[in-house]
Amino acid sequence: MKKAFLILLAVLVTAAVGFRLSRTSARQGLPVAPQSSDVVRSVGLGQRVNCMRLLTPPTLDGQPTDWVVGETITVDRNTAYSFSGQIDNTADLSATARAGWDDEHLYFLIQVADETIVTDSTDVWRDDGVEFGLDGLHDQLPWGVDDHQYAVVADGRLTDRSAATTAISAGVLQYPGGYNVELAVPISQLIPGTPISGTVVGFTLGLHDDDDGGNWDAYLIWQGTDTSTSPEEFGSLLFVERVDDRLAVLEARIIRLEERVRELLAVLSEFEQVTLPTLRALGLTPVPTETPASGQIDTLESPGPAPNATPNPGVPTLPLPPALPLETTTPASGP
Repeated sequence: MKKAFLILLAVLVTAAVGFRLSRTSARQGLPVAPQSSDVVRSVGLGQRVNCMRLLTPPTLDGQPTDWVVGETITVDRNTAYSFSGQIDNTADLSATARAGWDDEHLYFLIQVADETIVTDSTDVWRDDGVEFGLDGLHDQLPWGVDDHQYAVVADGRLTDRSAATTAISAGVLQYPGGYNVELAVPISQLIPGTPISGTVVGFTLGLHDDDDGGNWDAYLIWQGTDTSTSPEEFGSLLFVERVDDRLAVLEARIIRLEERVRELLAVLSEFEQVTLPTLRALGLTPVPTETPASGQIDTLESPGPAPNATPNPGVPTLPLPPALPLETTTPASGP
């Protein structure tokens, strides 16, 4: 009895281990988002940050409450690859940043610490604001249709390479000691088609600080020396999703597909109710459903005279020619 119990216990343990290994194998090859909000600190070029799939798009109001836990980068004078000007401390200029994605947009949440907010210049790069350098195809080549330098000024102005743009959407919330920026970039501005888990987009972040009006006083860049013309120096965003989120997205797509099928079936049912005279009145000719057999020729038969029809007296009646006798040939008899 004791031996049987031990064998049964060993079987159960083996099954449990196999189940865990199968779940692990199912997740291999899928970039999985971290389950904590640990800060990633930049130490050089080539930094990569995970960009979490969002099942619900955030409201672009500057509030971080509708963002899920995800990986965060911090940008200050200690973590930026390059900076210029005078920065007294992190309260003078610093930021944390998160990114998210769905099938339609790439999203950013930037929380900027800035003791004095100034937006008095026509040129957006002279005022307090955030720059987003994006290399959609991650080909490290500048000036393509996938390359952008979006700027969001602390007063809400939006530009792409210093020109006003309506291609993106943003929300800015100012508060004592800083401001928050939420940005939505259409995926169509970056890559063709729909993104998937594993998509990589070149990315860097820049912060401008203006404390006294006029030109900027400080400038931080997370990765690289500029946010426009040197995408080979950018960091990158890796699109990731949790397994449960992927299943939820697939389920939603199946539901939408089922709805579309029901719509098509409804259209087909309406089409079946259309009669042949109605189609002819609309100038439509139904397509034959059967192909004539080999050797047969489809012909149109003229309708014969209606039963009990009265001959037209104005049309002469011609006699039919006599029927010709059929000739028969008798086969020759054999010798």
